[in-house]
Amino acid sequence: MKSASQEDDYTCALMNDERADVRSSISILESAVKLFPSANTVTAPSRCSDVSAIWAPCLCTLEMCIGWYPCGLKYCKGKPESALQNNGGSYRCGIKTCRKCHQYTYYVREKQQCLWDE
Repeated sequence: MKSASQEDDYTCALMNDERADVRSSISILESAVKLFPSANTVTAPSRCSDVSAIWAPCLCTLEMCIGWYPCGLKYCKGKPESALQNNGGSYRCGIKTCRKCHQYTYYVREKQQCLWDE
């Protein structure tokens, strides 16, 4: 059986290994990501839809939508059995649905990496 001190040392060693793994993962991610050209060194790139040269750098736009998600209760007016008890007022009759879209714009070194943005 391990003493409390041995268990603490073992836990600290595991935590240090996990921190090293996280640092390694972050450095791998950072090496794969390139900095966006600064405004001082390069003219701002155009949208890919405005660029004709397939090898030219540009800003790619991608729209992602969640077409349906529940976002509230739907209320109806009328005279079903439950509404009769509420003096003919509104009653819950379903789930209200919503749609949400986000537009992402990011830099690509070549228009051919963004052929959907036409």
